[in-house]
Parts: sequence; structure tokens; C-alpha cells
Amino acid sequence: MLKKETVLLIDVSNSFTKFATARNGFIGRVTRMPTTEITPKSFSVTKGKTDRAVISSVVPKIDNILSRSLTCPALWVDHRVQSGIRINYPKPSSIGADRLANAAAAVAGKKLPAIIVDFGTAVTFDVIDNDGYYLGGIIAPGLPTAASALHERTALLPMTRIRKISASVGKSTEEAIQIGLLLGAVGLVREAVTRIRKELFHGKKPILIATGGDAALVGKLALQDGGKAVFDRVDPLLTLRGLLVIAEKNP
Repeated sequence: MLKKETVLLIDVSNSFTKFATARNGFIGRVTRMPTTEITPKSFSVTKGKTDRAVISSVVPKIDNILSRSLTCPALWVDHRVQSGIRINYPKPSSIGADRLANAAAAVAGKKLPAIIVDFGTAVTFDVIDNDGYYLGGIIAPGLPTAASALHERTALLPMTRIRKISASVGKSTEEAIQIGLLLGAVGLVREAVTRIRKELFHGKKPILIATGGDAALVGKLALQDGGKAVFDRVDPLLTLRGLLVIAEKNP
């Protein structure tokens, strides 16, 4: 990538879309908005200011909007682009673009082996070995998805926002749901990592990198009352960093 080039990085997930421009290897101010609110005008502020775009998207409907509205060349991330990742997976085309971008960031950071945990609409675990091979992962419902399912599939449970908890026993229905979802997330991470370490790394500890909207909340909860950390690093910009890595590898 030319040093003077300005690249628009776009991460389209089911719930939120984040985008930022990058220049000289640095990511600028990040804009975040609900994906349902994306329109052809959403990226008008970048018109004429970017040389190209690199896009991670898991929402095909938004792909059409981006294709019509962007005025610069665009690289759509999939398993065929140069990313620095080696893929050991039966059907590489089925790996989400966001997961590939996260893996690219981890490999470029040379902190391997690694497990990446991304808290979004789904909670995804992606496993990369010491040689930079993407081995696969785990997908579970995200906290907002679980909260929504409880509300939609029951007659009386309210829609509940995920917030910081300070107790293990709720004094209201909302607190009980918040506690259940957050403790469940900490338990999921601990159990999944334990099993992955045993199965793939012979008990050795990989680097645990977390990203996504609820990552910091889950990480802090694990530390309450002297608990052990579940993550080595929380990086809310991991996906965008991965897109920048991919931009540099695909000039």
C-alpha cells in the first residue's frame, strides 16, 4: 500500500457497522451505526477522500447498497484475498469475512497461537495455530441475541439490555436475565478455551484476544472477586486492524 494512499475500512456486521479511514498505517476516527440504518448516503462524508475501500460484510443486503454508493474501487474480503492467513478448513468459502479479518490481525501481530473471541450478534471463537493456520472455531448466540430470544419466545420475560452486574443473584427479572447471560458468557469462554487447549494445543496456553461490543464487559466480570482473567487482550478495533492488514497485502 502506498504511504500516501487513504483507505476506507468498512466492517458490516448484523447489528452494527463500523467504518474509518486509514492512512500511513494508522486508523482514524471510527464511525459506528446500526446496520439497519445504513443508506447510500452513509458514506458520503468519505466521497472524494479515499483511494479505495476494503470491506468485511456478513449482510448481503448491505453489499448492494455499498456497491451502488461507493465511488472508489473496493476489495471485498473473502478466503481468496491475500491476508497472511493459511487456511486448514474443509470449506474456506464459508468462513465469515469478519472472522478472516480478525485472524489476519492476529497473525500480523505475531501473537500466536491465538484464540479470538468476538462478541457480536453471535459469539465466535476462531483458532489460529503457531504457524498461522486458521483451524476453525465455535459459534454461539451473542448476548443481545440471547436476550432477544428470551423476550420473543416467552410470554412475560421483558426485553433486557446487557449491563454491568455486581451480584450473582438478581433482585428483579431484568437483573436475573443480565446475570444469567453474563455469567453464561464467562462460563462459555472458560469452558471453550479449556477444551480447545486440550484438543489442539496439548494444554499449552494460546493468546486470547477479545473484540466486539460486550468483550470488555465479559472480561471485567471474570475479574470480579479475585477471578482469573479470561482474555489476554481486548481490542475493540481488531476487525478494522485486520482490514488494514489485508489492504496492505493487496495493493
